[in-house]
Amino acid sequence: MSDEVDVLIELLEDVLGNHKQHYASKGQISFDCPVCAEEKGLDSGDGKGNLEINYSRHVYKCWACSETNGTHGPLGKLFDKYGTKKQKKIYELVKPEELKKEDVWRPKLRLPEGFTKFSDSNPIFIPHKEAMNYLTSRGITKEIIEKYGIGYTVKGDFAFRIIVPSYNKEGELNYFVARAWANKKMKYKNPAVPKDEIIFNESLIDWEKDVYLVEGAFDSFFLENSIVMLGKVMSKLLFETLYNNAKGNIIICTDGDAWANGLKLYHELNGGTLYNKIKIIKLPLDKDVCDLRGQINEYYYEIK
Repeated sequence: MSDEVDVLIELLEDVLGNHKQHYASKGQISFDCPVCAEEKGLDSGDGKGNLEINYSRHVYKCWACSETNGTHGPLGKLFDKYGTKKQKKIYELVKPEELKKEDVWRPKLRLPEGFTKFSDSNPIFIPHKEAMNYLTSRGITKEIIEKYGIGYTVKGDFAFRIIVPSYNKEGELNYFVARAWANKKMKYKNPAVPKDEIIFNESLIDWEKDVYLVEGAFDSFFLENSIVMLGKVMSKLLFETLYNNAKGNIIICTDGDAWANGLKLYHELNGGTLYNKIKIIKLPLDKDVCDLRGQINEYYYEIK
């Protein structure tokens, strides 16, 4: 191996911890995925070694959460997210010259092939009925469907999934959640967009009012002025946006099985200009927001 490769591997281990597998002949090395660890509420790796890096091509991919969390792309993106300033500077020194000249380009996000709003769909169409039956079973009304522009598709990579689009403050599509109503191996399949680079449905948020923090898009339908974290962990972008924009209280409402994550989030937010403006709701262990619609206010918890 060249000196540059030795430096790069040492740098990766500084950022990601000890490697799991290393195939020098292929230029591939694997680590525990930090995104998977965050999703599971782990401070260290999950022991799976799903994050694979090809250091000859300077790309990475997590085989567990790439599709749902956008955990793939050029290696520089990984250092931007998890590296220190010093580590990023070292990476820039060992990165091949041809990569330094490449502009980072990302295609414009579009709604999935065949996307149809329920309001534009024939109600006697069998997939329309099936998808609507699923939404009704979750307590989702026609008014909610209309407000959030919810639709579905029976075509392409996201076939037989309900689609909940997200728009930024300029009204441009920046993400969508795709939830299967039929029996599929993966309930959720989301676009290959890094979810830590967007604020879900920022166009609908009134920063002058109290805001709720919830895990998923379906939770947000039942709490007015709520922000979807797309998981149990808050992104750096969301933290900074809340800190700079929130004028009212911030109410944390994670699912019942994520109480520890909610408490951690409470202590992260409860400081500076947000001090004493953070509230938290403790749901029963086996419940989420959808299960307790209309009863959420009974579960406020006072941190002493």
